Amino acid sequence: MATATRTVEEVLREGGFTAFHRRIVAITGFAWTFVAFEIIIISLVLPVIGSEFGIFSLLTFSPTDPVQYGWIAAATLIGSFIGSLILGRVADARGRRTVFLASILWYSVFTAATALSWNVASVFALRLLAGLGLGGMLVVDPAILSEFLPPQSRGRFMVLLDFFWPLGFLLAIGFWWAFIVNGVTVAGLAPWRVLFLAAAFPALIAAVARFTIPESPFYHARHGRLAEAATILERLSGKPVDARSLAEEATTPRAPMTELFRGALRRRSAVTISTWIVLNFSYYGLFLWLPTILPGFGVAELTQTAYVGWFLVASALAQFPGYLASMVLVDRWGRRRTLALFLLFGGVSGLVFATASSFLVVLVSLALVSFFNLGAWGAVYPYTSELFPTEYRATGFGMAEGVGKVTAILGPVIFGALLASTRGIIAPLASIAIVMALGGVALAFLGPETKGQAFT
Repeated sequence: MATATRTVEEVLREGGFTAFHRRIVAITGFAWTFVAFEIIIISLVLPVIGSEFGIFSLLTFSPTDPVQYGWIAAATLIGSFIGSLILGRVADARGRRTVFLASILWYSVFTAATALSWNVASVFALRLLAGLGLGGMLVVDPAILSEFLPPQSRGRFMVLLDFFWPLGFLLAIGFWWAFIVNGVTVAGLAPWRVLFLAAAFPALIAAVARFTIPESPFYHARHGRLAEAATILERLSGKPVDARSLAEEATTPRAPMTELFRGALRRRSAVTISTWIVLNFSYYGLFLWLPTILPGFGVAELTQTAYVGWFLVASALAQFPGYLASMVLVDRWGRRRTLALFLLFGGVSGLVFATASSFLVVLVSLALVSFFNLGAWGAVYPYTSELFPTEYRATGFGMAEGVGKVTAILGPVIFGALLASTRGIIAPLASIAIVMALGGVALAFLGPETKGQAFT
């Protein structure tokens, strides 16, 4: 009779990285592309929507009410905040796979429904509802991917997941160029309405692909379903796994969420929350306003649509080497050091960007901001997944990302308020840069290192 001596973590380590893992990385990455697409696309389309509903002037290419404009830009984030808090908790109780499928189908429906918007309030409401599904995906996708990967490969492949984010950025630019710049219409519908109808279908394809991924073996083992866990581990490794050999230590009942703020987890929760606040504020505050503020630099090229399009493409392309550097460094330097340095250098680059006055300086400094900010996003996922034990992993993601989204929601709104009050772009851009730099310094002194630590 087999003796229960091995944990799921140990079986994953012994099995190594297999063809099944490559499929899981590809499918979760494909879905991650459309998460990025959904969040970024509103920043590109909102000037046209705002013009139709009277809150944006295409003549001056500026919002007539920056605060209201900022709230609409943040609507998807508000929904994702609610979805992150609720669905992360549900995923721990009901399973990661089930929540993911429901989330992606939900946001697909309300993305298509955005095409039916009839005023500012309806745009806000429908983007918020779509955001509920995005919130579920934002916490469940990285959580379930981390629980399939062998520990020796987890760091770099969790960063690889974020390589798909700039693909979503580029896809959003492509949709903007095809539907908005070139004015594609169907049956007399406004181009932006056709765009949202078209944007819903790739997400449905991702949902269908997701059916090929089983439930997390950690989830099954934690709930005492060791036979199911063994079956999945066999699929992952291609080797037989006796359910009787799996230790039952993972079946510990889940403690209340308040435990995240007690004992050893209290510091980890505080560090995670503060880091996600910094990342969300800096990324969404900047990139949801970027297409609108580029003419404000006073550079002639940035008042031309063609230049703006290629400029946005360049900023997206700069994110790829940032992720690549992060993927290498999280395993060599460690998660904390990589994340802290990327935030600090991102803040310094942001200050240069805020005060740039020539096309070349604007381009190079924004590329560096993209490099460091998105590289930091790549490092934060393996870091967060390793800070919490299994019974709190999805809940920890939901908590950190949910609280971070509060700041992400405020980011575009605060940016708009500073833009309106100072009538210039330096103050809002400098505030983002300072937050990034201070976040890097705080993490360097207070954050624990998780490199080499086993999942528990």
